[in-house]
Amino acid sequence: MRTLKMTGLGALYLIAGCLLFDRAEACAVASAQTGVLFDHIPEEVDAPVIVEVTIVGIEADISSQKYGRLAVMDARVERVVKGTLDLDALKVVTSISTCTRIGVGHGFVAGAIDHDARIGLELIAIQRPYQTLTQRR
Repeated sequence: MRTLKMTGLGALYLIAGCLLFDRAEACAVASAQTGVLFDHIPEEVDAPVIVEVTIVGIEADISSQKYGRLAVMDARVERVVKGTLDLDALKVVTSISTCTRIGVGHGFVAGAIDHDARIGLELIAIQRPYQTLTQRR
């Protein structure tokens, strides 16, 4: 009987711990999702650099004093649409929240080139609502 009580009490603590310390978060409203990978050339975005890229990997999220929580993505540069960039690969960096959609894939990224001591040369990507990323002109 004592073992049953202890097992039940242990299960209760486990459930309470999962509820209190659950780190999984989701975007509460699907229409609030944002991202950086456009499926078209983003002519409506005013950015110094627009590149066609293939995101080939995502590095661990990092924290930055300047930008907060960031996602760092490894990208292969397919072509430069706007601006000057003479690289075959670069890091695409964007701030992240529970509503930010990131992942591997092919598309266009708009933003500004910056240099970070830890990351190196990076494209600070402009986020837009997910509907804007996928609408064709």
